[in-house]
Amino acid sequence: MDIRTYNSFDLYTLLNDTDVTIIKGDEDIRISAIEYDSRKVEKEALFVAIEGMETDGHKFIKDAVENKASCILLQENRLDEFNFLLEQDIAVAIAKDTRRALSHISARFYGQPSLQAVVIGVTGTNGKTTTTYMLESILSRAGFTCGVLGTINYRWKDKIISASHTTPESRDIQEIMSTMVLDGVDCIIMEVSSHALSLLRVDDIHFDCCIFTNLTRDHLDYHITFNDYFMAKVRLFEILHRSLKQKKAAFINADDNYGKQILNWRERYAYPLFSFGINNPADYHAVESSIQISIRGTQFATDIPFAKQFTMKLAGRFNVYNALGAIGVSDFLNVPVGRIVTGLSVLSSVPGRFDTILSPQGFAVVVDYAHTNDALEKLLLSVRMLKPERIITVFGCGGNRDKTKRPLMGKVSEDYSDWVIVTSDNPRKENPEAIIRDITAGMKTNKYQVIVNREEAIKHAIYMAQKDDVIVIAGKGHEDYQIIGTKKYHFDDREIARKYIHERMGK
Repeated sequence: MDIRTYNSFDLYTLLNDTDVTIIKGDEDIRISAIEYDSRKVEKEALFVAIEGMETDGHKFIKDAVENKASCILLQENRLDEFNFLLEQDIAVAIAKDTRRALSHISARFYGQPSLQAVVIGVTGTNGKTTTTYMLESILSRAGFTCGVLGTINYRWKDKIISASHTTPESRDIQEIMSTMVLDGVDCIIMEVSSHALSLLRVDDIHFDCCIFTNLTRDHLDYHITFNDYFMAKVRLFEILHRSLKQKKAAFINADDNYGKQILNWRERYAYPLFSFGINNPADYHAVESSIQISIRGTQFATDIPFAKQFTMKLAGRFNVYNALGAIGVSDFLNVPVGRIVTGLSVLSSVPGRFDTILSPQGFAVVVDYAHTNDALEKLLLSVRMLKPERIITVFGCGGNRDKTKRPLMGKVSEDYSDWVIVTSDNPRKENPEAIIRDITAGMKTNKYQVIVNREEAIKHAIYMAQKDDVIVIAGKGHEDYQIIGTKKYHFDDREIARKYIHERMGK
């Protein structure tokens, strides 16, 4: 889908009052595109060389020149490597941090779209996707035209784009937001990942509201230490602090230890921080005794700031927290409480988040994206609250990702399941058996078996299930692929589960 919006600036106007210095070339040349991918460069493009997680854009400067870029922007400390540019008929600019420059320039190039809509950012380890779906459902019924950027897709009105990243690169996010605004979107809801925050992708977005869901172990292959991971999340509240929006606020999970820490920093920020929770006093509080969970949904009541009963088709205690964050933002945006109640009640499901398949033979299958030990624990505890006969858990861990969580997930699966089938989950370039050995190192009983092939593992679980059992298939959720080596193969846990339910029934 082509979502390009066409703008044009002279180079001086585009770069004026930024941290970029033009060191060569005509400042009056036209810039009609900003690109960080040399393959997309055409005439009148500004190519920004950024150092990425897997590759370095500076390696492709020659390609950008050959593709007729009008200007090359590179890191100041890399200029000596590219002296040939000084001999080319091309403008050259430098910046101390081209990632920072890309964000700033892109926001200007695409017309500062975040100033033209309500923008809500959701961060945290778990719950981001579900919270955005809840907000979309509530705010749509309150008269907003919503656009959503998240792990599953980027969507608005009748347009859906597959998500390449939870939070796109800064240039791409500004382009998508600009397109949304031009299409009449007046509320943009986005998941904000820790990667995006540390890579400065959202630095020039003017948020109205931000939500912190929770923080648990994840992405330590990238962030190295847990404190680095936490501080990446905290950057969102610093960005909200800089926002030019007049009315803004943050909503923080008061039952999360790291949420409490953020709440203790209230005085740092020139906007209110509201709390939500169940166990602790909070500005948006659910009554513990009111929570009722079944395989078909959840009910709960709030007593602060209003006494209301909420009914959701989404199961799981963790979804009460997600709902409270969405309720808080919606209330702040002056959505009538009746619309909030309705918006939560009509949301039927979130792809790959406690996705439930009921078998005619009396057992249920729950497919969920849980891929951290904390998320898996919360998922299994929520299933346990349904009082099943047995919990049969099928899961694995991704290759070339944080290895430290593997034995922890093994232990959690064993602690809260009656039987565990350990299998593959996007092994990538790692040996699947080696990943599984890391997982089973944390398991101390014989309540598990290993079936490396994920389809065979799901099939085995389906065939061993009895009446009132719940099979939990964790890790992939909405994903419809399996990554083996460097190749993606179609694979959808939900499709596979349905296939063998039907096969078992003789259909």
